[in-house]
Amino acid sequence: MKQSQGLSGLSKFILVGLGVIIALLGLALAAGGVKLVSLGGSWYFLMGGLVMAVSGWLIARFKPAGAWLFAAFLLGTAIWAVSDAGLVFWPVFSRLFMFSAVGLAVALVYPMLKRASGGVPGRGAYALAAVLAVGLAVAAANMFVAHPTVAATGTGPGLTPVEPDKAQKDWAHYGNTEGGSRFAALDQINRTNVDKLKVAWTYHTGDIAESDGNGAEDQLTPLQIGNKVFICTPHNNLIALDADTGKELWKNAINAKSKVWQRCRGMAYFDATKAIAQPGNSSIVEAKPAPAANCQRRLLTNTIDARLIAVDADTGEFCQGFGNNGQVDLKAGLGDVPDSYYQLSSAPLMAGTTVVVGGRVADNVQTDMPGGVIRGFDVITGAMRWAFDPGNPQDKKAPADGSTYVRSTPNSWAPMSYDPATNTVFLPMGSSSTDIYGVERSKLDHTYGASILALDASTGDERWVFQTVHNDLWDFD
Repeated sequence: MKQSQGLSGLSKFILVGLGVIIALLGLALAAGGVKLVSLGGSWYFLMGGLVMAVSGWLIARFKPAGAWLFAAFLLGTAIWAVSDAGLVFWPVFSRLFMFSAVGLAVALVYPMLKRASGGVPGRGAYALAAVLAVGLAVAAANMFVAHPTVAATGTGPGLTPVEPDKAQKDWAHYGNTEGGSRFAALDQINRTNVDKLKVAWTYHTGDIAESDGNGAEDQLTPLQIGNKVFICTPHNNLIALDADTGKELWKNAINAKSKVWQRCRGMAYFDATKAIAQPGNSSIVEAKPAPAANCQRRLLTNTIDARLIAVDADTGEFCQGFGNNGQVDLKAGLGDVPDSYYQLSSAPLMAGTTVVVGGRVADNVQTDMPGGVIRGFDVITGAMRWAFDPGNPQDKKAPADGSTYVRSTPNSWAPMSYDPATNTVFLPMGSSSTDIYGVERSKLDHTYGASILALDASTGDERWVFQTVHNDLWDFD
């Protein structure tokens, strides 16, 4: 090791550390490559990993050949990446970015290796490092640009006129329709005049979403029924406005509290005076009028502190026949629920006369968390009709005293949809609460995690389930 005598102690430490890191990364890549080859996959990872490991070993021994070998590896990787994936940003980025960052480090330490061998370092390594640094910066910036970009061509589809008797009158569901189409059958506003819209009125809720940094936002999609617009604030305060003037008609200050994830994405609406669409092969229950005149038309919200609330859409008063003074405790049956570990941030779903709610379970806090049960409640009384527990899907009843729904199961926190023709609720399912750790997952976790689940709206019985990601470790829910 005489050649290294010209190096300082810090330089030696840097070279040995970088060499060991590169060698370990190479061995890990080669180990995965062995598995891939055994499955009939590419030989690149095995061969590239071995070359990387040797390169790291040489750098740790202060040999300039290690840097040249890594340069050859990086060039070969670039050729392989383009030939394997083409000039498509994300596939090429994932194959090259990490190795290029390591290459930048190798280029920066090359003069040390040159001095260790008794040579005089030039400026070429620093020039190469500058090129790699610029390339990495450009690549990182492009992570925040849509890929691939699609340029507009032609004039686009023509305007589809809407017949006056078929023009949409209300926006009665979170996604406009029960199925969440979000399409409004209106043609008065279109691409030729949308830029001429002007503000007609402004309303200030007075509700500020305060957070400790873990999420507090106004993500509302309002509802509009006749001349009323219904909104909810991040603290689940419910407000009715005149659609033409923005004048406040009523306000019910729910003032739900949570340390994190303060938001109300939307509400549900139900009119007991109107007929319910009846599927041909379902046991859907017809709605009965509410007691007296209270809450014939009702607005429902589920809250960030785990309540399901029903108020009179005409007055804002709590629906007395619904749950306990218009409220249902959604923590019932969940067991220990630490603050902010279980919340409801997406709108409840009206499925016939059943109000369906899921729940957000905090990710990656601890292994013992509340369960991701999905429940259906009677829209008039608030009584639970069924519960679908991903850890115990056969039992549709609430847990007996002293028991809970299965803990830490996949949950459905996002907006759901409903098909009245088949009386089917469609649920986007998240992963288990420890979504980046899959070792302890059960068979049912592997069945319902990161899936689309279809349930009978009246009974909660499973129709089918389709899993989109097996053993999801990337939070692709």
